[in-house]
Amino acid sequence: MRSDDGTYSTVGLMADPGVPDRVAAAIADDLADDLARELGGRWRVEVAQETLPLGPDGEIRLTEHAPRLLRQHEWDFLIYLTDLPIRSGGHPMLYDLSGSTAAALVCLPVLGVVRVRAKARSLALRLVMSGTRRDSLGPPGSDDLPPATCKGMVSKVRLLGGMVLNNRPTRMVTALSGVVAAGAGTGAFGIFYGSIASLAVELHPIRLLLISVLGVLTLVTWLILRNGLWTGSDDEFGPGRRRMDNTATVLTVGVGVGVMFLGLLVAMLVLAIAVVDAGYLETQLGRPVGAADYVHLAWLATCLGAFAGALGSNFDDEDAVRAATYSLRWHERRTMFDNYQRRAGERREQQERERIKRENFEGDDNHDDDNHGGDNHDDANHGGGDAGGTSTVEDDCSKG
Repeated sequence: MRSDDGTYSTVGLMADPGVPDRVAAAIADDLADDLARELGGRWRVEVAQETLPLGPDGEIRLTEHAPRLLRQHEWDFLIYLTDLPIRSGGHPMLYDLSGSTAAALVCLPVLGVVRVRAKARSLALRLVMSGTRRDSLGPPGSDDLPPATCKGMVSKVRLLGGMVLNNRPTRMVTALSGVVAAGAGTGAFGIFYGSIASLAVELHPIRLLLISVLGVLTLVTWLILRNGLWTGSDDEFGPGRRRMDNTATVLTVGVGVGVMFLGLLVAMLVLAIAVVDAGYLETQLGRPVGAADYVHLAWLATCLGAFAGALGSNFDDEDAVRAATYSLRWHERRTMFDNYQRRAGERREQQERERIKRENFEGDDNHDDDNHGGDNHDDANHGGGDAGGTSTVEDDCSKG
C-alpha cells in the first residue's frame, strides 16, 4: 500500500443518523487497527454523518454519489452504513457494491440485534480488503466476500429484529406525550378510587396479565390505524416486503408501548405507596395488606391507563409519531411513496374533473346548437313576414 512515504490510506465510514452513526463511531478505531494488521501500512478511518437521497424507486443509488464523496472527503474507500433494508430478488441484501468506484453499501438491519458492531467491523474489513490492489484501492470484488443476499427464514427473522432495533422504538415515549399524559392521569385516578383497590387485590395475576395484554394490543392497534402506519396493498411495495414492513411496524410500536406500560407501572406503584396509607387500605380490604396488594393496585391502574392512552393519542402529532416509529431512511421512503400516492390521487381527481368539465362543455355546445337552430327557424319566419319592410330599407339605401 501507499504507506512507505509516510502517507495514510483513508477509509470513510459514512452513516445515516441513529444506529448507523453510532456503529460507525464505535468501530472506526478498531477497523483502522484491523486494516493495518491485515494489509500492513498506515490506515486512517474517518466517520461522517450524511444521508444520501433516495432514487425514484425508493432505494439508495450509491454509484451515482460515490465519486463525488470520494473527491470531497479525499477518501480512498467509502463504506456507507444505512438502516434502510434493501432487497434483491425478494431477498434481504447484506451489502451492495459499486461496480465502478471504491465504494460499498452495508445494510445494518440484516446484521440483526446481536453483536451488530462486531459484525459490521468484520464486514467492513473484508470489503476494504476485496478492493485492495498492490498500490491503491479500487472497486471491491465479490470473490472473497460472503453472499450479498441472505436467504432463508433465519435471515428474515434477523432482518426483522434489525429493523426494529434501527427504528429505536423507545423514542416513541417522547413522541406520544398525549398517550403518556392520558395514561398517567387515568392511572392516578384508579389509585385514588377506593373500589379499584378492592377489585385489584381480588384479581388473579394471570387475569391481570391478560388485561395488560389486551390494553397494550388496543393501544398498539389504535396508534397504527390512526397514524397511518399500516402499509396497504395499494402502496409501492411488493407483498413480501409489505408483510415484513407491517410486522416490523407492529413490533416497533409494540415495544414502544410496552416500554411506556412498564414505566407507567413503576410510576403507579410509587404513587400507590406514597399516597395510599396501609391503614386506610386495610379498612378498604378488611384484612392486613402486603406488598403484593400495592402491586396489584398499581397493575390494574396501569391497565386502565393503557386503555385511556388511545384517547390521548388523538392529541399527538402524526408526523412526530411516524418519525419516532421508523428509522430516518425508512420514514423518508414511506413519505416519498405516500407523496407519490397522493400525487397520483390528485392527478386522477384532476383528470376526472377535466372529463366531467369536457362532457358538460360538449353538452352545452349541443344544447346551444339546438337553440341556434331554433333561432334560425324563427328568423326565417320573421323574414317571411317582414319582406316588405326589408325591401323598403333596401330601397331607402338605394335612394340614399
